[in-house]
Amino acid sequence: MNDGESLVTAGGFARFYTPLAATSLLLTATNPILAAALARSVDPVTALAGYQAAFAVCGVLYAPLLVVQQVAAARLLAAGSFSPVTRFAYLTGALLSLTGALIAYTSAGDLVFARLIGVSTEVLSESVQAMQWLWPVPFLTAVRAAHQGRLVAGHRTVPIAGATGGRTAILAVVAFSLLATGGGAWLGAAAFTVGMVVEMAVVMWARTPDLQLEQEDCELDSENVARFSAPLMLNVLLWWATPLIITAVLARTADPDRAIAAFAIVEAVAWFIAAPVGQMQHASIALVKCSETHRRVKGWGALVAFAMMGLLLLLSIPALREPILRFLFALEAGLLGIAGPALPIAAAYPLLYGIRQYYQGLFVRSGRPMVVGVGALLRVVSIVAAALFVQGAAVGGAVLGVGLAVFGLTIEGLFLVQRAQRAVMPELRAERAAAVNPEAFEGVA
Repeated sequence: MNDGESLVTAGGFARFYTPLAATSLLLTATNPILAAALARSVDPVTALAGYQAAFAVCGVLYAPLLVVQQVAAARLLAAGSFSPVTRFAYLTGALLSLTGALIAYTSAGDLVFARLIGVSTEVLSESVQAMQWLWPVPFLTAVRAAHQGRLVAGHRTVPIAGATGGRTAILAVVAFSLLATGGGAWLGAAAFTVGMVVEMAVVMWARTPDLQLEQEDCELDSENVARFSAPLMLNVLLWWATPLIITAVLARTADPDRAIAAFAIVEAVAWFIAAPVGQMQHASIALVKCSETHRRVKGWGALVAFAMMGLLLLLSIPALREPILRFLFALEAGLLGIAGPALPIAAAYPLLYGIRQYYQGLFVRSGRPMVVGVGALLRVVSIVAAALFVQGAAVGGAVLGVGLAVFGLTIEGLFLVQRAQRAVMPELRAERAAAVNPEAFEGVA
């Protein structure tokens, strides 16, 4: 425990967490960059709303594949073979990409966007065009995640960060270059897909010379890994489904196109600033060894969350937010008036997101992924229930969308904290006691 505690000093936490926070910022920069480009389209409201709807659908398709990274790393570190993971990932990714292609090129697109989500005719056309560029993303994600897991197992994380940086740079260049065509939702989709291809190529190309990829597999893994991964896949799927659910709610308000477009702007800004707390899951998995390290890591994580929360509150001041949003997204006055009031509510994102990520990591660390899945399900059910409750009320626009997201995160966070107090904290206190007084635990299994 002494070694573990010496690791979790303020400096140790900073060295561990700073690269992860930087990676999160690069990933989250995608939405603000694309939103800034789409806002400069000939018809920015329709372009933003169309891309928001299409990307929400695409996110639901590729979200389950993000877990492949953890599965690949765990299998390789447990002396398993890499090829079974790649076969599973590539096949699943291909099937989900095929589903995306059906939405893009058949009448299924009308069913999903017009009937399920409820977008207008103009936005429907933009969403379908965007989906015609986004449908390969699930397969690209599967390949990328499998090889990222290989790199993690080989302790080669620098290529992962380099690939993310390359994707972000290429995406920005493509998006703003295509503005010469007049823009539209397809522009954001094309830029995103090209960036994904670049990122996938970099991680595939990166080598892990010290890692044996193929060997005689022990029988243990498949069923255990599947059982462990399923709740985590549900968690990721429901996370990506949340914008789709909220978009569907906003599509049924008085001014749906502007509401969806304004919500997309606020989400892009708020989640970019909240991104540094998104890696708290890794901090709690890797650094928490007992109740004392839990106290320290939670405290430093809270400092990060409150700093990001303060920055968002600062940007929420009308004298600051209006020129910044106008400069970044070229917003006209009407859209600015809908987006601006939602920013102070979105300032709660960093704190609520940090709580969610940190406590999810504690449950993964303790072998309780089912709690993570239940918490995610509870969040989505809460959002749907709240949307039904406020239906027909005066509230609308981006304020409604962000308010629903904050409500769902609050419910999920309360559930995770309460469950952790009952299930995880007794174990952490016992580990602390064993470390402080190991003689008292000799012979105890």
